Amino acid sequence: MKQALEEATQPDVTVAHPHADPHGIRDVLRQLGIKPQNPATSTGRQWSTTTGPEKVIVSPADGQRIAAVTLATVADYDAVVQTAQQAFLRWRLVPAPQRGDIVRQISNELRHHKEALGKLVSYEMGKILQEGLGEVQEMIDICDFAVGLSRQLHGLTMHSERPAHRMYEQYHPLGWWVLFRLLTSRWRCGAGMPCWPPCVATSASGSLRRKRRWPPWPCSTSFAEY
Repeated sequence: MKQALEEATQPDVTVAHPHADPHGIRDVLRQLGIKPQNPATSTGRQWSTTTGPEKVIVSPADGQRIAAVTLATVADYDAVVQTAQQAFLRWRLVPAPQRGDIVRQISNELRHHKEALGKLVSYEMGKILQEGLGEVQEMIDICDFAVGLSRQLHGLTMHSERPAHRMYEQYHPLGWWVLFRLLTSRWRCGAGMPCWPPCVATSASGSLRRKRRWPPWPCSTSFAEY
């Protein structure tokens, strides 16, 4: 734990007031746009005003408060679901390669903010810095994988019983869907695993809203904001 704190807080990030922020984490939060209080849901274009209880995020490395998340209520969740359905009616008309290009843009942003995100994951999860950076790299890798999938949605061409007629398969998005996942693993997966489903779904499926029971960490909030 001590090693995680030391590596995550190396003074290679400019800090305006070093005594107020000796580890440089406040500056990392500013870089990533994470505020002291953050909503738990987003419609993709804007963050929602959630009205649930407050979830305080604390670093296991030193017990310091990082930020807080206002959790969503059932009404908040229903509003996001309705927005997802409306978005899907337009999203299903977007060709798969164009959907993959959106994932490519996400990958570029992750590369640009890799150092700051890695430091946040390390400090937030109690991991050494290299593991924090590795979580972000896993997000980048799965984005690249999903971009490739967007050009591999091949279908079959089959013989037909009718003369001068052919049959073929072509994949189309079926609709938005919710991923419900309970994190029971002993692993502390700060960013990599939550990135898998939305990136693949964006390239090869429909719009997605995730319902989760793992803690709403600020690093996940930062990724969702893009």
